Amino acid sequence: MRLGRMASWQRKSSYFVFSATLATGLVWFVLGDVFEYMPPQLKIWWIAHGLTGLLSIIWIGAAMPQHIVVAWRSHRNRWGGSIATLFIAILLISTALLFYGPELVRENVRWIHIGLGISLLIVFPWHIIRGRKSGGRLKSFIKSN
Repeated sequence: MRLGRMASWQRKSSYFVFSATLATGLVWFVLGDVFEYMPPQLKIWWIAHGLTGLLSIIWIGAAMPQHIVVAWRSHRNRWGGSIATLFIAILLISTALLFYGPELVRENVRWIHIGLGISLLIVFPWHIIRGRKSGGRLKSFIKSN
C-alpha cells in the first residue's frame, strides 16, 4: 500500500458518499433552480443531500490522519489536496451560513455553494488523478526522515 493511500473499503465508500452528495445536490439544484419545480414530495432530495453531506464530513474526518496528514507530510499531491480541501472547507462554511447566517447573505452564499459543489465534478477527479501520478515520492520521504 502506498503512503497516504486509503484502504480500499474506505476509498470506495468515500467515492460512494461523495458521489451521493453530489448527485442529490444536483437533483435538488436542477429541480428547484433550473425547473423551479419542487412540490413537497420531492423535497426528499434536500434531506438526502443534507444527510449525505453529513456523511461526507465524517468520511473527510476519517481520512484526516491516514490520508491527508500523511500525504501532506510526504509532499504528495499538495496542490491537488490543498485545492480540494479548500473547496470542501468553503462548502462547509457556506452550509453553516445557509442555515445560520443572516438572510442578507444567504442568496450569494447559496450560489457560491452551488458553484463550488458543481466544480468538485472537476476538482475531485483531478485530485485523485494527480495523487496516483505522484506515487513515486515515497522513497524521498523515507530518506529524508
